[in-house]
Amino acid sequence: MRLPDPALLISVTILVFTSLVIIYSASSTRANDLLGDSSFYLYRQLARVLIGLAGLILFSRIKYQRLRFLGTPLLVLSIVGLLALLIPGLVEPVKGARRAISLAGHSFQPAEFAKFALIIFLAHSVSREGNDIRSWPGYLRRLFIICGISALVILQPDFSTGLMIAVIGIFVLFLGGTKLGYIMLTGIVALPAAYKIALSEPYRAERVNSYITGILHPEQVGHQVNQSLIGLGDGGLFGLGIGMSHQKQFFLPEPFTDFVFSILGEELGFIGTAATVLLFIIIAVRGYKIARSAPDDFGFALGGGITFALVAYALVNLMVVTGLLPVSGLPLPFLTYGGSSLIFTMMMVGILLNISRQSEEDLKPNSFVEKPRAKN
Repeated sequence: MRLPDPALLISVTILVFTSLVIIYSASSTRANDLLGDSSFYLYRQLARVLIGLAGLILFSRIKYQRLRFLGTPLLVLSIVGLLALLIPGLVEPVKGARRAISLAGHSFQPAEFAKFALIIFLAHSVSREGNDIRSWPGYLRRLFIICGISALVILQPDFSTGLMIAVIGIFVLFLGGTKLGYIMLTGIVALPAAYKIALSEPYRAERVNSYITGILHPEQVGHQVNQSLIGLGDGGLFGLGIGMSHQKQFFLPEPFTDFVFSILGEELGFIGTAATVLLFIIIAVRGYKIARSAPDDFGFALGGGITFALVAYALVNLMVVTGLLPVSGLPLPFLTYGGSSLIFTMMMVGILLNISRQSEEDLKPNSFVEKPRAKN
């Protein structure tokens, strides 16, 4: 058995420890003013990093093939968690949304668990039943499950996460051999519905309208995006230096969560943001190669789905921070302050590392969607 992929492991490690520095810098002023402890958010994030590292090590040591039998139980548990959020009085709303369950003083987001479980479940499903995924009934059965999970997340409400879960799930089906025509037809049918849902809540409609206004009239770009762009611009080539951000002084509403990349750019400059993007590119390339060289179909679909989830979340967050997409609230993997997202993301990296330990260099498929021959 090979050693875990070093480039992937090093890239993730750099991002995680960079997050501790940037989160402390971005949150210290606010934590001191509101809580009297400038290190409050740093300590909480450090605890989550340690839990995430434990999860990464655990899943990198357990043979990923054993996860086949956990897909269905994990998915059922995630559905229970999502349903619990909808029970009146059980979860206290935060900013009008029920997205997290409080456990031992820490919040747990079932949507992150559901994303993790769905990738495992679908990877097993498409690798187990072979050509069934290429049939219309086989595709629809799995699409029904994906849409059900997505709908439960949207009802929290969390439209952006629900939409991303659906996209990730369909991508795993694509890796399993679903016909592209089925996916294109699904997109054509889903787009009008997604647009209607996006405008069904006033705050989402405001985000869309602000985004459109910003495109037509750049001088009227929304407040969050405007402050984000100011931060990125002020950073210049080399940045203002760690701890020297101006935007964290209550100018940028979410300096250490959704818009942490802006603080990174302001303090580390273009050099820092370019290095961060490069690290995500390395993760994408290594994840692609790991999935392509997996010794069986399950590893291929699992590794490909995990890689796509990491890259898709990173891409969307970076596009939001730079004003290329409407504000969504999706975290930047490894860098955004948060518990459930970081922990499950690092668990997924652990699975990728485990697949890399069992990869076969002589397997050279012609494309990302051409699966290696199964060896079960």
